[in-house]
Amino acid sequence: MTAAFPIKATQRTLVMLMACMASAFICACAIAPNAAHAVTAAEKQAEADAVYAQIDSLQTSLNEAIERYDNAQAAYDEAIALRDEAAAQIEEETQRLETLQEGMSEFAVSMYKQNGGSSFLDVILQAASFDEFLTYWDLMNSVSQRGGELIVETKQAREKLEKAKATYEEQGKRAEAEIASADEKLQQIEATKAALAEEAAKLDAEAAELAVQEELAAEAARQAAIAAEQREEMIASGTAGASVISGSGYFSHPCPGASISSGFGYRDFDASFHQGLDLAASEGTPYYAADSGTVMYATYDGGWNGGAGNWVVISHGNGIVTKYMHSSAVFVSPGQYVERGQNIGLVGNTGNSFGAHLHFQVEVDGVAVNPLNYI
Repeated sequence: MTAAFPIKATQRTLVMLMACMASAFICACAIAPNAAHAVTAAEKQAEADAVYAQIDSLQTSLNEAIERYDNAQAAYDEAIALRDEAAAQIEEETQRLETLQEGMSEFAVSMYKQNGGSSFLDVILQAASFDEFLTYWDLMNSVSQRGGELIVETKQAREKLEKAKATYEEQGKRAEAEIASADEKLQQIEATKAALAEEAAKLDAEAAELAVQEELAAEAARQAAIAAEQREEMIASGTAGASVISGSGYFSHPCPGASISSGFGYRDFDASFHQGLDLAASEGTPYYAADSGTVMYATYDGGWNGGAGNWVVISHGNGIVTKYMHSSAVFVSPGQYVERGQNIGLVGNTGNSFGAHLHFQVEVDGVAVNPLNYI
C-alpha cells in the first residue's frame, strides 16, 4: 500500500531551501557553542583548591586560637594557684599573730600571778639589787619591743597577702574570660573548617566527574575523527556506492533486496512497540537516503548511542524525518545535504542489535509512522 505525505511537487524547491537553512544553523551551533556556562574539570579543581587554601588559612588561625586558649588556661591555673598560696599564707600569718598575742597575754598573766597581783612596774621597783633591776627592765623592754615588732610585721604580711590574693583572683577572672573567648573562637573556626572541608570534598568529586566526562568526550572526538577519516577514505576509494532509487512509493526503498525481519508495531517477543522497520541484510550491504534532505545527526564511532549504534537522521522538511540505525559504516556528516537514493551508509550490527540489519524509521512531527506505507 502506498501513501503520500502532504508535500506537493511544487514545494520541492522550498523544502530544499529550508533544508539548506537548517544545515547552516546546525553548522553554526556546532562551531559556536555557548561557552559562558562551560565548566571544565580544571576550573572546578581550581575552585576546590581555593577552598583548600581557605582551610589552610583557617588551620593557621586555629593553631593561633589553640595557643591563645592554652596560654589563657595556663594563666588561669597560675593565678588560681597563687591565690590559693596567698590564702594559705594569710591563714598562716593570722595564726601566727594570734599565737603571738596569746603568748604575750600569757606572759603578762604569769608575771602578774608571780607577784601576787602587783604590776610589772612594782616587780621592777622591788628588785633586791641594781643588777636584778636591770635584768627585769631589759626583760620587760625586750618582750614589749619584740612583741610589738612581731605584731606589726604579722599585720603587714597579712595585709600584703590579702592584696596579693585579690590581685590573683582578679587575674583568674580575666584569664577565665579569655578562656571562654578563646574557646568560642575555636568552635567557630572548627565549624567553618568542617563546612569548607565538606564543600572542598564536593568540588573534588565534581572535578573528578568532569575529568571523566572530558576524557570520554576527548575519546569520542578522537573516535569521530578516525571515523571521519575512514569515511573520507571509503568515499575516495569508491566504497560509497552510486545512488540507487527503488520502488514506486513516496520514499525510495532504503535497502532494496533486504527482507523484513521485524515490522512496525507491538512485538510479543520483547513486549515493546517497534517504531520502525527492520530490514535484514548482510553486514556491509549499502543503504540509501529515502529522499533528499539535510543530515541532522550522524555517528560513526561504534558507540551505543541509545541503542542505535552508528546511525543517520535526515530531515526532509515539513516535520518529516527518516532514521537509519545499526550501521557498520556511515558516509555522511551532520549538516550535509543528501540526494534521494544517495548511498549514505552500510548495514551493520552496532548498538542494540542481534544480527545485521537496517532499522528504518519514519517520523512525522516527531511521531513514528509505519514505513511500509511510504516505500
